Amino acid sequence: MFARSFTIWAVANGHKVTNVGPAFEKPEAFRKSVGAAKAFGRHEPLQDNMIFIALPFDCLLDVLQSYEPVNFKDKIVVDLTIPFDFTTFEPIHPKAGSAAQEITKVVDASVVKAFYPKFANALAATSTIAKEIHNILLAGDDDVAKRVVAKFFKDGGLHPLDVGPLRRAKELESLGYLHIAERQPNLLKLA
Repeated sequence: MFARSFTIWAVANGHKVTNVGPAFEKPEAFRKSVGAAKAFGRHEPLQDNMIFIALPFDCLLDVLQSYEPVNFKDKIVVDLTIPFDFTTFEPIHPKAGSAAQEITKVVDASVVKAFYPKFANALAATSTIAKEIHNILLAGDDDVAKRVVAKFFKDGGLHPLDVGPLRRAKELESLGYLHIAERQPNLLKLA
């Protein structure tokens, strides 16, 4: 849902978007449904300078490892992953501390964690909600990459907030899990 809303937001704000999936058919269907510019299959070269990752955590590293390392050289990877088990809705605690930190072990790129603390449909509607402030939280160790990502979001009407180094991605992912759990009434119990 977030990847869909993010793509709608990016296309509405004049960005070129490439959707990548395990095979060409899935990203092509997704591209057609949201109006994105391109669709690629899993092993095709990544051509854009910024790569946004919005995948279930259980397949995240496998997908990244299916690309040649050269695909990530001099690129910025923006991680939108919230690691939780889709079956049990329990959070997953990556060994490195966060999904973003796990990504740094697999790709040679600048990794920036991004978290949008509103529900996905609000992101797709930001072009029509001019007066409301829509913060997006960013964490990363490469300050230049964070500024590039911040400008990308700011140009689209969002308000980027730098929450610190990449190790803060763990807190953003925990916040993201609670955000998702809020929509699952059986996960959060009243005291």
